[in-house]
Amino acid sequence: MNITLKCPACGALISAASMAGIEQKTAECPTCHTKQQLGAYLPKLSLAVGSHTYQLHFGKQWVGRLKEGNDAEIQIPDDTRYMSRHHAIINVQCTATGLRCTLEEHGKNPTLLQGIELCEDDIVYLNANDCLTLGEQQMYVANDFAK
Repeated sequence: MNITLKCPACGALISAASMAGIEQKTAECPTCHTKQQLGAYLPKLSLAVGSHTYQLHFGKQWVGRLKEGNDAEIQIPDDTRYMSRHHAIINVQCTATGLRCTLEEHGKNPTLLQGIELCEDDIVYLNANDCLTLGEQQMYVANDFAK
């Protein structure tokens, strides 16, 4: 898979081959020689919960219930307390074929993907528009392209 981006300085097209770790790499414009970090041009994944969106970053991140003292990177309010403070790990990686997003289930209460309950320690692939239910909180995986 190739990534094509437009140089913000001169408008020329820059092409780079997708590879693991590409989010950390830079590409040089062939016309004006401006260097661009490629991670800024990759699709951004997020979790949409009601009217709130939680941005996912590359690498592993814990998702859990909002609670004072909780160190989960993504903390979602859950008044029912049915979501664990460390409910699941989401891992976003860049591979040679594009983005790969997985969810590893660790909650004490059920996690559902598209309405199907996951088993403890299950690892599943996530795609844009997938519906997750952590505890009783429903959320959707969103894929927003960087501008």
